[in-house]
Order: sequence, then structure tokens, then C-alpha cells
Amino acid sequence: MKKSIPILVIMLMILNTGYTQTNIKTMFYNLLYYPSGNPQNRELILKDILDTYQPDIFTVCELETREGADEILTESIQESTPNFARAEFISNQSDNSEDNQLQQMIFYNTDKFILERQQTHTTYIRDINQYTLVLNTESQETNPIKIEYFVAHFKSSDGTANKQIRLDMANVYSAILETLDPEAYVIFSGDFNLYTSSEPAYHEILDPTNNIVMVDPINSDISFQSWHNNESYSDRHTQATRVNQLNGVGAYSGMDDRFDFTFISENLTTSSDLHYVSDTYKAYGNNQNCYNLDINDLNCTGIFSQSLRDDLYLMSDHLPVVMELFTPHNTLSLNEYSTQDRLEIIGTNLIEKNLTLRINNNLFNSQLYIYNQLGQLVKTISTKSESQISIDVSNLTNGIYVIKSSNNEFVNPIKFFKTH
Repeated sequence: MKKSIPILVIMLMILNTGYTQTNIKTMFYNLLYYPSGNPQNRELILKDILDTYQPDIFTVCELETREGADEILTESIQESTPNFARAEFISNQSDNSEDNQLQQMIFYNTDKFILERQQTHTTYIRDINQYTLVLNTESQETNPIKIEYFVAHFKSSDGTANKQIRLDMANVYSAILETLDPEAYVIFSGDFNLYTSSEPAYHEILDPTNNIVMVDPINSDISFQSWHNNESYSDRHTQATRVNQLNGVGAYSGMDDRFDFTFISENLTTSSDLHYVSDTYKAYGNNQNCYNLDINDLNCTGIFSQSLRDDLYLMSDHLPVVMELFTPHNTLSLNEYSTQDRLEIIGTNLIEKNLTLRINNNLFNSQLYIYNQLGQLVKTISTKSESQISIDVSNLTNGIYVIKSSNNEFVNPIKFFKTH
């Protein structure tokens, strides 16, 4: 079950970082027979979708070919975010029949992650793919932060036999967990084709006796919930984006199923090194008012734009699932500013009276602004031609503050915690 993070842990996450922190955005997406499915030029449609969210980890299923994987990487991702890579494409090992030549894949931001290894686990019908990602931090050799990232596509359709196959696949996953460190960070994304929370496969994935306990970020418990054809759960539905088939391909009926999930290990709700950001888990593009309608229906207005929902309608019969992670550790991003250009706190971020900063000459004779948690400007500091300055913050009330520079070209905002 989801746990709140104690305030002390939040403080430590802020205080343990010298100048910044890292937010990690994830997205899982069933691409619907990619690249053979219609319409044409879906790599451009996918690019528009990805550009609106800009994930750091992008996982997919229903990928047909190595060429399709390359096309997504070069045309859909790298055109906007060059520093991305993908895992090796390995054809489905579980079942060689024509209907099951569909594969999973992970694309990842190389500024933030290193792919340490990948493994393929066979099941009755489709592989479960495991990718070991290492956060690309300054302390990765002495304090490596790893994510065991799994991607799967469970058996589709209702009925006793199909539920049993889904349970068998979940049992394969549970057996894999037995081989991992119980403290490992784990994420399990996929199209699980689950109709209700009473399905045995759902309970197996979330079994509290497993070696690593998993949670569903948007379910506080696993009591009975029938997501299928139930308007009460319209905010969670990820399929079907279309009332009628598009060019004779894909599921149709309008938005009425929650088939796509991202499960996380329970320690990602409590850890100070890496944790799930509350309320960031979304069915991307779902404005929560599209039950039994096309995702781009004009009545489905809300935070997700019409143009995005038009793209989602054309791209697939599923919606992506997104969420965010946070770490106080700095990544060695090639796009980050160099050490010489950073605004840096000297010493601890826990400040009682004087905040000491190291600045580069790019920030000489400029201004620094301190904002409180409400975004209100509480202090302005004029810098001189000095590489180190001390700021009296003794008059500020206790709490979290953000420092920004007037010269945003050279510095990211940094945080400190004012205490008595």
C-alpha cells in the first residue's frame, strides 16, 4: 500500500544535494503493431506525443521489428532529445507463432541512466523483459542507485483460460523477484489486460509475501474494483481510445478499460535515495470524462489538449501511463551546466543564519533571488566580482527556499532549508 514520506525524509532529500536534484519522468505505451499499423508516419505522431511529456524512460510493447525500434529512437525521440539510447532488440523467445511476434523495449535518457544489462524471461506466450538501469550520478561507483525495470504484455481477453495464463505470467515475474536483492528498486510496466482487481494475476503481482513487495501507485488497497466498463473508474481507463476501429485495426468501444499499469516496489514510496512522486501517476491524455467515447471527443475537455488527444487517437488504441520519480542525487547530464558555471552552496543546505555560496564569473555583477515555498520573492541579492558570497538569512522563517539567478542561462535553481 502507498505510504506517505515522513517530513524528515523529505528534508534529508533536500539537504543531501549540493545544488540540484533530479526528476525522472517515465512513460509506458502499447504502440499497437508498430511499425506496420496504420496510419502512416506514426513515428511523427509519436514524436509529437513524446514532446509534450519528454520522458526520461520510455517503455513500449507491441513493437514488431528492430527497424521499428530504430525508427522510434531516431525519428520520434532523438530529433528532440539527442542523448537517448535503446536496449538491444531481441525477438520474442516465448512463442514463435505469427500472432506473437511482438516485443517490448526500453528507451532511456543517457544523461541520467546507464543500461547495465538486459535479460529475457520466457512465459507461455510473450517474454518479460528485464532492464537494469543505473542512475548516472557523481557517486555511482560508491553508491550505485539501480532500478530493475521490467516490461511485459500479458495475455489478452476475458475468460477463465486467459486469466490462468495471466496468472502463470505473474508467477514467472514473482519467481524472478526471488533472485533479486530484497531492497532493490523495481518497476514493472506493461499491458496486463486486467479487467478487475480480483484477478489472480493482479493479486500475485501485489502479493505481500513476495521477496520484493510491489504496490499499485493509485490503489491504496487491492479490494475489489471492476475497472471494465465502469464509469466510476473513468479516470484510470487506458483503453480503448476509439469508439470504432481505425482502418480495421485495434480494440474499439470507447474508453472503458484499465489494461495498462506501472507497478512499483514499496520502497520507492519511502526511500530517501529514490522515490515515487505522489499524484504523478496518470493515464496520459485522459481528462477523466471520456467514458465510452473517443479519446479526442470534443466533450472530453480538460488539462490534456485537443491536439494531444488527436495524436493519441491516431497513434494507438491504448493511452500511455506516466509517472515521476525523484532523487536528491545529481546526474552527470551532458546538458547540465559545467561545474564552473554552477551556483553552489558551500557546506550543508541546513542553514541557521548565513548562507554561503560559490559562484562563477558568469554570475558576477548580477542578481540572485530567494523565493519561499509559495513562490513569493523574499530576498534579492546583488553579486559583485567575488567567487564566494555570504547571505544573511536569519530573518527568514523556517522552511524550504529556492534560489534563482537573473542569469538563468548559466544556473539552475537550488534549494536550502532554513532552520532556527
